[in-house]
Amino acid sequence: MNKTFFLGVAASVALSGSALCGEALRPPAMHVLPDGAIQARAWLRHQLELQRDGLTGHAEELYDDIGNSDWLTGAGRGGQYAWERGPYYAKGLVALALALDDAALKAKAKRWVDAILASQRPNGDFGPRERNWWANMIALWLVRDWCAATDDPRVPPFLERYFAFQAQELQRYTLVDESKWAMARGADELDVVLWLHARTGKRELEAFARLLSGQIADWSTFYHRGGDPSKAGCRSHIVNFMQGIKAPPLQWRVNGDPRHRNAYAAAFAPDGWIMTSYGRPDRMVNGSEPLSSRNASEATELCAIAERILSNLVALSTWGDASIGDDLETVAYNTLPATLGADGRGMRYYNILNLPYCVDGRYGFVNNGEKVGSLCPGPHSGFGCCRSNFHFAWPKFVQSLWMQTADGGLAATAYGPCTVTAVAGGTQVTVEETGSYPFGPDVKLTFRAGAATFPLKLRIPGWCRAPRVTVNGAAVADVKPGSFCTVARAWKPGDEVALHFPMEVTVSGGWDRDAAVVTRGPLLYALKLAYEDKVVESYEVPFEKRTAGDLNGFPRREIRAAEPWNHALVLNARGGIDAEVVTREIPLHPFDPAAAPVSLKVKTFRSDFGGWGHTRDILTARAVEPPPSPIAIEGDVQTRELVPMGATQVRIVLFPWARESDK
Repeated sequence: MNKTFFLGVAASVALSGSALCGEALRPPAMHVLPDGAIQARAWLRHQLELQRDGLTGHAEELYDDIGNSDWLTGAGRGGQYAWERGPYYAKGLVALALALDDAALKAKAKRWVDAILASQRPNGDFGPRERNWWANMIALWLVRDWCAATDDPRVPPFLERYFAFQAQELQRYTLVDESKWAMARGADELDVVLWLHARTGKRELEAFARLLSGQIADWSTFYHRGGDPSKAGCRSHIVNFMQGIKAPPLQWRVNGDPRHRNAYAAAFAPDGWIMTSYGRPDRMVNGSEPLSSRNASEATELCAIAERILSNLVALSTWGDASIGDDLETVAYNTLPATLGADGRGMRYYNILNLPYCVDGRYGFVNNGEKVGSLCPGPHSGFGCCRSNFHFAWPKFVQSLWMQTADGGLAATAYGPCTVTAVAGGTQVTVEETGSYPFGPDVKLTFRAGAATFPLKLRIPGWCRAPRVTVNGAAVADVKPGSFCTVARAWKPGDEVALHFPMEVTVSGGWDRDAAVVTRGPLLYALKLAYEDKVVESYEVPFEKRTAGDLNGFPRREIRAAEPWNHALVLNARGGIDAEVVTREIPLHPFDPAAAPVSLKVKTFRSDFGGWGHTRDILTARAVEPPPSPIAIEGDVQTRELVPMGATQVRIVLFPWARESDK
């Protein structure tokens, strides 16, 4: 692939986006770079390689509804073969292939792109079903991503023909007529429409964007005011909820409605109706699958985790709000790796914060609550959507690390080891990013190629009280937490920008039953537990009426804590926590439970108060909730190790607590 060519095209489109948008459409604050412009390095690249060598690279062999999908074969088998699972997978495959610049994966991805483009009918519709609005949205996203990276000339006319078809059909067969999913998730298509408009400047796309926007669920009102989830229909579904996050920013670009401007903040405000009813300290929301509760043993879905990452990419590019980048890192560096199998060969349908047992037992969830392996890492866990859809999560997080600014500069929007190549100041530049972050406080940016004058915007995390930035050793003034620091100057190869984000160990309560969570920088910390890891020799594949075992090196596992987990934290007289920070060299796989590069030594004690340390009477796989805190200290105080949540397979994240004086 000629990277210089496609990055140049992408940059020219992005930098002229404001002019092309016209008066009717509002430009985003920043422009998303194409997949592949940012190449992950070191341990972050290894997460992508685990997918390549694991579930993503082998999905077509493991899952018949993907390998023999009607989208790929045209065989007309119908059902799930003709709906979302094939394009779900292909969307992640395209993103991963481009993120790794892997020739074999790109060849596999191109088969899907070719099949989708070849399926277009004379009227402009495409795919295995007529007017398949929701599933087609996924396909639109993946062919757009392919075109943005490769400049494939077949894609823009394909999109134009389909949107012209929809402009007529949506007036008599709306999104909701096809499915509530299409109405809830319509912003996925709107993003592609706005991208095509920025590329072509065609006025008819503005009118179509307004038509489409008007049929999308009213997420802004829901995030602001909410209501009874049982009456909210599709909006109370956790995956829809997270996909809906991208709707307000994109609809604001179409109509300028001020309600949309604060919808993201309303959805995740600590004192808002959503976070006080369903919120989690990892900035996710519990839903299994409907919005459920704040309980420490409640769950959120892997699909929702992936969609949260992608929606934050859209919201961050639209608003340029640093806090959205904070949330993006929290989800990607904590919740995502804690939901995937550590070896890349398994995934879990659900993520639970307090999870001492990953077994095929009774959890009591509304959906996938028992006997479907929804907490067991493996190729089959719960309903088939998550094992099809999670593949884009890590690649899209990598794509979120850097963006182009509307004034021709570059923005570091999230931090991780990578190399970015993009046009800034009219010149193609390359910046290498290294450092200990997120496990430590340091990030270093080194200019490797290209000399140009442009503004460099650096996201300063809101959790950091005393950030420092230097350029070639000289301190930068006015570096404020929770904002972007802008350094505008002439840049040349060899220039270095050093960012230092001191990380305090903090403990915060206010969660369900006033349980406490321990954080350091963007990472949440969990009780490190010895565990038993057992391969399940034979199990019933959920919803498929067949059995499976070790599928050519892709087994299901059951994991159980092998020691008591009923620990409570001991807080000091100030209400904080005394912790010794132990750091190690960052390994290639920092989310391996045996290799965490940082840990905290803290004071704890074991408590049986309120049944803590047991499972529920009927829901035998689900931990009892922490007792309301504060509690009294029982027995001996001991020193225990906490490790990053992402480096755990079984864990306790939300703890009961006592003060030193409560013994």
